[in-house]
Amino acid sequence: MRLVSDGQDIVYRCNICGSKNRLASGGFHRETALCEKCGANARFRGIIHVLGELLGTGGRACLRDWPQRPEVSGIGMSDWPGYAALLAEKFSYENSFYDRPPQLDIQNLTAAQQGKYDFVISSDVFEHVLPPLQQGFDNLFALLKPGGGLVFSVPYTRDPQTVEHFPALHQFEILAFQGQQVLVNRNAAGALEVYDNLIFHGGEGATLEMRLFCEADVLERLARAGFEEIRVHDQPQLSCGFYWPELTSPDPAAPTLYAYIISARRPHAAGRERR
Repeated sequence: MRLVSDGQDIVYRCNICGSKNRLASGGFHRETALCEKCGANARFRGIIHVLGELLGTGGRACLRDWPQRPEVSGIGMSDWPGYAALLAEKFSYENSFYDRPPQLDIQNLTAAQQGKYDFVISSDVFEHVLPPLQQGFDNLFALLKPGGGLVFSVPYTRDPQTVEHFPALHQFEILAFQGQQVLVNRNAAGALEVYDNLIFHGGEGATLEMRLFCEADVLERLARAGFEEIRVHDQPQLSCGFYWPELTSPDPAAPTLYAYIISARRPHAAGRERR
């Protein structure tokens, strides 16, 4: 995103709850810059900003004030409860989970889930999805009605390639060993592999980080699935607090993260789908 001077205060109206906030630009981060009233971080505000653009509703208004449109159906994948509850009031929307009802396994859709939704939100989920990875992107497409929109985010770099942490994953378990979690994998050739230094996001098990995406790979996979109007939302929207600079690490060897929100649309015409 275009950087804002560190000495500048950003005054914004949270586009989820509508409250006014003021924060120095240096305090903005993708997962912080919390709204003082509802606790929404910069990523959550970005998700709602992009969704409003896709649906042609909301504009500069906050989600709380969006009109009710029960004819519009949507699904979230482990969405933040703060905006999920409001989306359920405005639309025929449900928040789904991998491990409990209402359940959505993006690698194994039910017939009832396919072609059902006008919008899908998948925010910071696909870094945890098991292979085959392209099947997950294809199923995002399959969830949508023709003309339906996707709001998507993952942590990603602008390096040349996505880094798969477990490239030969086949049959695996996560086990405790001497006080730490390790992943033990039997690859397709039958050889055992052991991985330590696992990265978990907010917990263990299904939140294991499987990969670090690069932006070009995400865009290519969305296009391969059949999506059009693919857009990286990398410009700040200061009025609603959707802003973060490049995400750097104290470790000089760690790549810079950009992790901006991406939108895409399933074509209206069936003949234009799936490349």
